[in-house]
Amino acid sequence: MRYAVISDIHGNIEALQAVMDDIGHRKADRIVCLGDIVGYYPDPEHCAEVVRKRASVSIAGNHDYAAIGRIDTAGFTYYAFAAMEWTKAAISGETREYLASLPLTAEKDGLFFAHSSPSNPEAWPYLFPDGEEAVFDAFSATPFPLNFIGHTHWPSIMIQSGERIILHPEHSIRITPGTSYLINAGSVGQPRDFDPRSSYVLYDTTSATVSIIRVAYDFSATQRKIRDNRLPVFLAERLEKGR
Repeated sequence: MRYAVISDIHGNIEALQAVMDDIGHRKADRIVCLGDIVGYYPDPEHCAEVVRKRASVSIAGNHDYAAIGRIDTAGFTYYAFAAMEWTKAAISGETREYLASLPLTAEKDGLFFAHSSPSNPEAWPYLFPDGEEAVFDAFSATPFPLNFIGHTHWPSIMIQSGERIILHPEHSIRITPGTSYLINAGSVGQPRDFDPRSSYVLYDTTSATVSIIRVAYDFSATQRKIRDNRLPVFLAERLEKGR
């Protein structure tokens, strides 16, 4: 069985289509979406439609809940707030109902999925490898050894070994029985690790491997749409820098 885990699409249909094409090429059996389908970019409706049709498991991100008024956007940055106001006006009633139906976490086939930390998903904390206490809290809250998250837009493989948290130096790893993992899928629509390519995760149960996959896409097409829709120009500029 091959699971493709995607996250943080943020209304970027060009990136999502490129990732879906790559997932098809790699013959993944199931697609899991870790949330933030909408927000920032100009195709929230189309992205929601693709995820609704293609993903067998989907959970909510903070931007998804913000788009339907379930959480307050007072803490958003200016750019996130401005794009969210645009997004609220752009999505249909059907998409609102779909986003409202998404849970905060999901468990499937002995795997755990959350948008942010498994220990406090409704508070949307960011889990970075250098935030050791928060990462330990996340590991302690998960009932399974293999856990997938998003939210930071920064792909990574974190391992708990005894009382240590290890950041795996590579983007592929073989799963070892008796070891716990937190796998951050990165972002499809707005990478922030200084690599403009989309990111997602492929988990192969047969080979027991987890791999972070990078996919190039035509971000210039997304940039044109951002400007055409008068969304903040910074949102266009950051795509080519991967930040």
